[in-house]
Amino acid sequence: MQPDPYGQPQTIIIDPYTGLPQNVIIMQQPSSAPVVVGIFVIIYGAISLIGSLLGLLGSTFLASEIDDKVLEEYALQLVVFSSFSFLIAVGTIVSGVFINKRQTKGIHLAWVTIAAGLLLSIIQQIIIPAELSDPSGLGQTIGIGFSVVCNGICGLIVAIPLMVTGSGMDDSRLML
Repeated sequence: MQPDPYGQPQTIIIDPYTGLPQNVIIMQQPSSAPVVVGIFVIIYGAISLIGSLLGLLGSTFLASEIDDKVLEEYALQLVVFSSFSFLIAVGTIVSGVFINKRQTKGIHLAWVTIAAGLLLSIIQQIIIPAELSDPSGLGQTIGIGFSVVCNGICGLIVAIPLMVTGSGMDDSRLML
């Protein structure tokens, strides 16, 4: 204890709840959760981008090499779905960059891209030609179920920075 200029010791008041002096400020490092989740989202978006480019390339080759009407129609569907998947993958990468910069709008954009990917997956499972699918429809149902579960888990993983104390996320909103 430092004595005051008049020789009297200072009294220190201890907070009974924390056991610390009342004027102590505890500083913590900001959480690294947004940076880690942002990097994972960017990696996922890059893998999706490569997959959609391969889908575009493969479906154009399939459409040019096949004379079967059903497979030609399916190849055209693959081109359309791969094009939409490419746009979703670009949006996913952009959302990962926003999350990495600790902007809440990145999480909102990631949720939008996850929902769009889920919708695209469900539509693709539903309109697959009957000649190429399981006659009972069980395979389509299982595929849709897996898509719903996996996209739900991805949505929860993306939300981790909002649930962590001290993440440093700003209050930006995604304007649609």
